Amino acid sequence: MKQPELGKIILDLRTQQGLTQEELVEKCNISVRTIQRIESGEVTPRPYTVKTILEVLGYDLEKIKSESLRHFKNHLKINGSEEILRSIKILRIAIVFGVLYFLLGFFEVPADWSRWFENTMLYSNSIYVVLKIFACVTFIIFTYGYFTLGKLLNNNLIKFASIGFILLSVLLYSFDIISLYTEFINENYIIIMSVLFGSVGIVFGVGIIQLNKSLGNLATLTGVLEIVMSLMFATVVLAWIGYIFMVIVIIMELILLYTVIEKLKNND
Repeated sequence: MKQPELGKIILDLRTQQGLTQEELVEKCNISVRTIQRIESGEVTPRPYTVKTILEVLGYDLEKIKSESLRHFKNHLKINGSEEILRSIKILRIAIVFGVLYFLLGFFEVPADWSRWFENTMLYSNSIYVVLKIFACVTFIIFTYGYFTLGKLLNNNLIKFASIGFILLSVLLYSFDIISLYTEFINENYIIIMSVLFGSVGIVFGVGIIQLNKSLGNLATLTGVLEIVMSLMFATVVLAWIGYIFMVIVIIMELILLYTVIEKLKNND
C-alpha cells in the first residue's frame, strides 16, 4: 500500500473512530508531525510505523491491501496469466520509452523555441530531423501504453484520446520535418496543432480521472494535472507554460503506469 492512498485510509479510520491526531499520537507513540505527513500523503512510513498505527485503529494491513486489489480487479477487463503478463510487458516498454521521451524533451523544446520564436536553428537540419523522429517514436510507444491501459480498464476516453495523440503526433512531427524544406507551413499551423493537442489532452485527462475508482487519488491528481496542462496548450498564449508543466505531468503519468504494473503483478 503506497501513498497517498494509505494516508487517506488512515485519516478515514481515525475520523470514523472520533480520534484527533493528538489522541492517536498518544496511543501509538508517534509524533504529531509524522501523523500529519502520513495522512497528507507527504511520506511513505516504515512498515513498522504503519503496523503500529493500524493496530491502534483496529485494522489489518493485509485487509487494506486486499480491498485495494479487489477494487482494481473489479475494473480489470482481462483474464488469465498470459494476458496479464503480455499487458505488463507492454506497459514496461511504454515506461522505458516514456522516460526516453521525457529526456528528449530537454533537447526538443529548446530547439522548437529557437526555431519558431527566435527564427534560428539550435541544431543542424540533420540533427533536428533525427531528434524529431526519435521524439515521435518514443511518444507513440509511450502513448500506446495508455491505450493498453484504456483497454485493461475499459476506459473509452483514454483509448480514443490515445489514438488521437498518436495521429496528431505523426502529423505534427511530419510537418516539423517537412517545414524545414518548404514554406507552406506558417504560424497558423502552430496555433492549430496547439489547440488540437490541448483539446485531446482535456479528454485524456478526464479519462484518467475516471480511473480513480480502481487506481485511487493518484489517477485523480494525474488527470487534473493533464487537464490543466492541456488547457494551457488550448489557449495557445499559455502554451509555453504548458511545456514547463509537462515535466510534472509526464512524471505523474509514468508513476501511474508503474502503479498499474504493480497491481497487475499482484493480480497474476
